[in-house]
Amino acid sequence: MNMFKFMFTFCLLFPQYVTPDDKNVFEYDPDEFYKQIVNKDGNFIMFYTPWCRHCKEFHPIWSELGNLINSRKYDIAIAQVDCMKHSKLCKENDITGYPTLLYYHKNSFTPVEYKSTRDLPSLTLFVSAVYTKNKKPKPKERPLPNVEIYSGMASLDDYNIEKFVSKGQHFVLFYVPWCTASQKLAIVWAEMAKIYENNEYLQIGRINCYHNEITCQNFDIKQYPLLLWIVNGRIMGQTDMKTLPQLQEYVKKMLLTENHDPEKFVKKKKALPVARISEETFETFLENELVYVNYFAPWCAHCMQLSPLWLKLGERFQNESRVIIADIDCAQSKTICEVEKINGLPTLILYKNKNIVNVEHGSKPLESLITLVNEHLHDNKTLEENENKENENKGDENKGNENKENENKGDENKGNENKETENKGNENKETENKENENLDNENNESTEKPLPNKDEL
Repeated sequence: MNMFKFMFTFCLLFPQYVTPDDKNVFEYDPDEFYKQIVNKDGNFIMFYTPWCRHCKEFHPIWSELGNLINSRKYDIAIAQVDCMKHSKLCKENDITGYPTLLYYHKNSFTPVEYKSTRDLPSLTLFVSAVYTKNKKPKPKERPLPNVEIYSGMASLDDYNIEKFVSKGQHFVLFYVPWCTASQKLAIVWAEMAKIYENNEYLQIGRINCYHNEITCQNFDIKQYPLLLWIVNGRIMGQTDMKTLPQLQEYVKKMLLTENHDPEKFVKKKKALPVARISEETFETFLENELVYVNYFAPWCAHCMQLSPLWLKLGERFQNESRVIIADIDCAQSKTICEVEKINGLPTLILYKNKNIVNVEHGSKPLESLITLVNEHLHDNKTLEENENKENENKGDENKGNENKENENKGDENKGNENKETENKGNENKETENKENENLDNENNESTEKPLPNKDEL
């Protein structure tokens, strides 16, 4: 009784703490609560009390979220329940603190509690994530239509995006209409489309993730707005730039006016961190020291989820000339995938000097991939160092042998010269002896010859 008197007096003295008079947010009583959870695709509900200071401080943000979603007649409701008035309902939902934010899927009374920061961007991301996660994909019942392009802007949806982005370069905005940041970027994005309307190498596009949840799930879109650079159906880059000059500079950096050239890519003349390998360039790329290849297909959801991680891996080794981070589209390069015996997607193969040294199926943490590449880089450095040492040792041995050979040859030459000198001396002595003997003989002959007689004279 005393509690009732206290609350009655409190409401009279502090009317600003009573249920907020807010047309942007639906106020639920027990009947409306159960009715809307059965009928609507989603209900994001704040359980509060009028005397809660945190509830009052949070209310302007909650009201703004309600204005973004409720005013546009989406099948999601932003609502609130006054736990002073409907204490039984709050007790049934295990409400023990205020404010408590719970999201209820259609026909489900097992809610998802919001526990992140209470700001508008975080709240909108949460609503988008829980809504699209529970949404069942719609079957494709109609044929792929042509893409409508007006003032340079391609309007994409679940039915035409796959075929449209499978060839060429595309800069695509993924957005939801109730997101304030998406609304602000839409004006700049329209100007971008006009600037590149006549560019033969680039197409500007956009896709509404609220109406095309299948595509946004496949591309693993978790924040809005998101800008993706797509080349031949593959995510090659993403950015959060918002101004027109920044976006133009990004296009200048990313835009290719020719196909991937292996020679230029190996020399790091291209801005893209991931190389696209085709049947024509496969052997040329593999001539590099380390080549890490992601085998994928555009229709593979797991492959799309791996794309941002693979892009970060490419950025990590973009300035390492001995490493190539690449991918191969098995839908366009079937021969390579058959030769390499690719049975599941995505498949990650690390080639070292044209030999397969590691095979992984599915995604892995980024740090594990970086560690794997670095380990094989380190092995190659060690081998090179050992080879250099062996070559140095061989060089020293060869020099030593050459010196010894030269010394031996020098000794031999000296010995030969001495022998020749001795021989020549002996020969000279023999010659002199012979000459002396001849002279002696001649002298003896002249001495022994008799003198002539007088008669002979």
